[in-house]
Amino acid sequence: MNSSNRLARIWDHRATLDTLVRRDLRVRYSRSALGYLWTLIDPLAMALVYSFVFGVIWASNPSPGEPMAQRFKNTDGVPIVLFIVAGMLAWNWFNNVINESARALYAERLLVRSTNLPRELWVARVVISKGIEHLLSLPILIGFMLYYWANGEVQLSWELVYWIPALLIQFILLMGMGLVIAPVAALVDDFIRIVRIILRVLFYLTPIIYSIHLLAEKASQHGFGWATTLMQINPLTGIIDMYRAGFVSEHGPDWHSWIFAFVLSLGWLAFGSWVFRKLEPAILKEI
Repeated sequence: MNSSNRLARIWDHRATLDTLVRRDLRVRYSRSALGYLWTLIDPLAMALVYSFVFGVIWASNPSPGEPMAQRFKNTDGVPIVLFIVAGMLAWNWFNNVINESARALYAERLLVRSTNLPRELWVARVVISKGIEHLLSLPILIGFMLYYWANGEVQLSWELVYWIPALLIQFILLMGMGLVIAPVAALVDDFIRIVRIILRVLFYLTPIIYSIHLLAEKASQHGFGWATTLMQINPLTGIIDMYRAGFVSEHGPDWHSWIFAFVLSLGWLAFGSWVFRKLEPAILKEI
């Protein structure tokens, strides 16, 4: 079955996909006393911890009357909490989808094996349900933006509209990666452990707690210019830069990272579709 036919089958079963997504969200929140608040508490807590470590413990003491941009030079002139929150929210969607995709097929093996539904639905429901949680966590970022804007510490611009392509590109990226990870993890048990190690390393290779421009400056000083190019190839670099574009005025958009993010996301989607199609018969035998 070619890609167009598979996409048509997924569209025909969109009502089933909607049911699966609603079920995931209901299970996540129905038995929790705090419910939706956990979507806000988790990224907020991690952002505050990283902000304290890198903004207080490791930061130099500001001089009296020092310009705000100089105090926050490591985060593109933006208060460190706002800078890290923007990166953490995008990372959480990525991290949650990758972890959940690794067990998406095996955890639902009875339904995957016994129904005639497109198996890609089990990956799509993870990406969409976690994407909805991501959208529900955005009030944290909006709240910090408005707070620092009201205090005159950041300037908001029309480039906030870049959140829309950031969401779309990240969705495409996660669908592609999920379509690779789900079948491989169902066939190879150790793959899940490998993925978790890669995620730990990737967190620090993604400009979440530091600026890509700071990396470029440090890399050029020490003769590691290739490090900036390597960072730009990471699709999350461009995606996170889009989330920050509306309140980072010290630097313009990193167009190279944006182009890499878009092209590589499409590449992952095409590669993921091919891998899933090739491994689907083996999956049905294994599970």
